[in-house]
Amino acid sequence: MPGIYIHIPFCKMACHYCNFHFSTLSNYSELVGSIITEIDANQKKFKYSDVSTIYFGGGTPSIIEEDLLHKVLIKINDKFKINNNCEVTIEANPDDISFDKLERWKKIGFNRISLGVQSFNDTILKKLNRIHTSRQSHNAIKKIKKTFKNFSVDLMFGTPNSDVKSIRKDLDIIKEINPPHISIYNMTVEKRTVFYKLVKNNKMILPGDDDVLNQYDIILKKMKSMGYINYEISNFARKEYESKHNSNYWKSEKYYGYGPSAHSYDKKRRYWNIKDNKKYIENINNNLRVYEKETLTEKEIINEYILTRIRTISGINVNEINRRFKKDFLNEKEKNLIFFEKQKMITYDKSRIKLTDKGKRIADYITEKIMY
Repeated sequence: MPGIYIHIPFCKMACHYCNFHFSTLSNYSELVGSIITEIDANQKKFKYSDVSTIYFGGGTPSIIEEDLLHKVLIKINDKFKINNNCEVTIEANPDDISFDKLERWKKIGFNRISLGVQSFNDTILKKLNRIHTSRQSHNAIKKIKKTFKNFSVDLMFGTPNSDVKSIRKDLDIIKEINPPHISIYNMTVEKRTVFYKLVKNNKMILPGDDDVLNQYDIILKKMKSMGYINYEISNFARKEYESKHNSNYWKSEKYYGYGPSAHSYDKKRRYWNIKDNKKYIENINNNLRVYEKETLTEKEIINEYILTRIRTISGINVNEINRRFKKDFLNEKEKNLIFFEKQKMITYDKSRIKLTDKGKRIADYITEKIMY
């Protein structure tokens, strides 16, 4: 069942590692009005079908007024049939959390919070240019736990000033907090970011590859010892708390994206909206197209299947890939599969190919070698 993604492109301040599209301006009402018009106009001609997830990301959706968020939800409910168990998530920063705001989010339809903590180390938070403190994260989580049953905490590793010790400390705090879901991402240096310029000009040193891999090894071991299911390389959950929205991406389900820079996918084509807020609003107001699109080739669809499935706990379903794409996957990729199995990086039989913990360390390399 498809999911809906709403991109709210506003932040209070730019994080030094982030290259997502956002603005620090505050024309919230005008932009949200354009998102509502985009949903209503249905430029991409998506079928207004049942949806199983709604996700407000960004940017920082938690900084805009609840009534604006509510208007978007009302429009989605007006156009789509919402599944009874629909997961409705809002991304939030710790400094935006209050009991009043949480109650209002819950009242208008949100049932899941994704909290961008990134680290419980104040020195690391300052390096990342995060606006909140560790104390604010702790306080926010306490409030969320009293209001929402389902929430997620986002952390990062491989950040400036991080090491094995700092990661262990973050995970000790996670053990104490016991959230139902945790996303732990390896920070990558992206172009058009402050960190990219600093690294390029030798003004910042990041942890070495071995250190980063050691951090990831500790994450895998500690999260497993705490009883979390590593259902996707960067995501851990208690049973029945896996993110439905993210799982849709990894299962190559359809998703409909609205707002500047939002992406959509209908299993045959990819769509991406223009990134410029001003141009997006102007185009919407003048009934002009706000997106570009591409039709995927069969090879791209197969590789997309491999890329997404290999990251998950279920792995690649060999029978499905053979049936859908008229392939003999085991035979065609036998040489590489045998090599990775001998190295104990994957397990595979006639029906499934899965990464081991050792394989997860070099998942991108393994994926590249088994793609078409």
